[in-house]
Amino acid sequence: MVQAAISVFGLAVFMLLAGPACAADGGERLTFIDVAGAPGDGEQALERALSNKMLDRGFAVTGTPAVGAYEIQGMVRLAPAERGKESIRIDWTVFGPEGARLGNVTQVKVIRKGSLDRRWGPAADAAAEAAAQDIIELLQNLASGTPKAPPSP
Repeated sequence: MVQAAISVFGLAVFMLLAGPACAADGGERLTFIDVAGAPGDGEQALERALSNKMLDRGFAVTGTPAVGAYEIQGMVRLAPAERGKESIRIDWTVFGPEGARLGNVTQVKVIRKGSLDRRWGPAADAAAEAAAQDIIELLQNLASGTPKAPPSP
């Protein structure tokens, strides 16, 4: 197991690479995306934004779980932070077409308290862009058998 950390669009992103290699290239790559725990319109906004990002990267997206599809589950958590702020954490767990857990991408950011209580708008797009980039990298690394090395401190 290899752990890597990078920063994308101000979000700390951590990837835990685990499980068998997957075939991320060849054939139609079908994806189902499900998000839970987000306030406001976050669940729908994140699902829609990540679906669009995955479509841009050559994946077909289904609205329901399907046999042979990758499944990406997003879990959103908010926690109090200091002085009118809160911490948002989005854990994206990626499952392969056979149902095996392939890895995890985690995003963490401190935001103004309540700023995502209604509409997510550009925040969903930014989170989805960073997540899609790292999910694709995760799948490519697993397909090539080359885990990503942690950055030097």
